[in-house]
Amino acid sequence: MTNKEIVTAWFKAIDTNNYDSLKSLMHAQHAFSNPMTPAPVGIEEHLGMIKGTTDALGGEHQLDLVLQDGEYVVVRGSWTGKHVGEFNGMSATGKPVAFTFTDIFHIVDGKVKEEYFELNPMAIMSQIGAAAAN
Repeated sequence: MTNKEIVTAWFKAIDTNNYDSLKSLMHAQHAFSNPMTPAPVGIEEHLGMIKGTTDALGGEHQLDLVLQDGEYVVVRGSWTGKHVGEFNGMSATGKPVAFTFTDIFHIVDGKVKEEYFELNPMAIMSQIGAAAAN
């Protein structure tokens, strides 16, 4: 599997709630950097974050651009869903949610060793009514 195919499989596993497949794509030294935590998190915490988000917001990813350079794959994409469960202490509102993201993956030995995920968390919070829209 190419590094681009690994990343595509990554998003498919998230969108289908296939956490066993997702975990199988994670390197033993997996580290996830994101704007929601002060430091990178490991496998179990990252899986918990993904599960919590998909349980609360459902949805699926659209990969608009996928670029590979050696061990690195960069994705520019979007995500759309619906607030169907508790998210950050806020009960489900049924409101649609959409955001764009940039994701950089470092693939080592066919596994995601590092992921650098960037999005605007306030975009989500304002769409579900938990924060004022900017």
